[in-house]
Amino acid sequence: MFAKGYTEIRAMIETQYGILSQMVTDIAYRYQTQLKGTEEEADRFARDNSDGDYDVYRSILNSFNDVEERQSCLMTESRKILFCAIFSYYETMLNEFVLYYKIANEAKQPSKILDSILKAYRIKYGDEISCIEGNIAYANSFYRLLRNLYMHGTLSAEKDRCTLFNYAEATDGLKTFGIDTIVITDNAFLFKALDCFRTILIFIDDAFMKQLSEEQKQLMKAKDIIREAINNYPPETPGLEDEYPPFCSIKVRRLLCEAESLLLCIAKRGNAESQMLLADLYISAFETPQKEKGLFWLKKAVAQNYVPAIQMLREFEKE
Repeated sequence: MFAKGYTEIRAMIETQYGILSQMVTDIAYRYQTQLKGTEEEADRFARDNSDGDYDVYRSILNSFNDVEERQSCLMTESRKILFCAIFSYYETMLNEFVLYYKIANEAKQPSKILDSILKAYRIKYGDEISCIEGNIAYANSFYRLLRNLYMHGTLSAEKDRCTLFNYAEATDGLKTFGIDTIVITDNAFLFKALDCFRTILIFIDDAFMKQLSEEQKQLMKAKDIIREAINNYPPETPGLEDEYPPFCSIKVRRLLCEAESLLLCIAKRGNAESQMLLADLYISAFETPQKEKGLFWLKKAVAQNYVPAIQMLREFEKE
């Protein structure tokens, strides 16, 4: 997965998607194989014990053991379990986004977790994640209610039950029985649900990765500017390659201010490396050190357990 250029979280999305897809594909084949094996075993048993009355003996066996009905029940239950596993995949990956991007969230319901992710993105980047609204509506309403029905056996609210059954009656691959039973009759329904959840997750991942890519570009640009500033210190006070001299020219100051502007933009979004670089600028680069500002950003980076920032703070405290 990583060879394809996937991030850690994207690799998890695709790996789990592949596993669940294979499980859905395998289920029908496995039960058909099991059914055939059971029928062949019953056939052998009848031939070995019928004493010439094979047809009579075989029909008696069938009356005691309806193999096809048993296989149908197993398929029904297995599809229910697989659907719940598919929904759990969606729920788990939403929580992975929360952990990976350090998103503030106390919600437990997937719909609320998704809201927290979309809100965090909007606040951090001033933009919206363009998910397919139909997919979100299905995930938050129909699929959520169906999972709850399968997990708990009933729905407490009559309004929810009516909503779910209205969806189910109009959806291919589902069949309703009475007022409390919905059966998945076709694996295509499982694939559709799986693809719906995966699409939402990929939209989220793509949006965050696009922003992170832009952040990395800005960060690299800021580093290049800082490097240029160091190389342009006045020759009478050249300084060392990896250190800032005690004063700087107008050109150098302009470059440092440009780097500061870029780093501030990224640091405010929570990028630990940019926070540490910004701290270094404030503490060491300008003619008049701004230690209070520098420590503010350094501690922000330290709070994220960014190791270089932790080391820098220790060195600063020793001085």
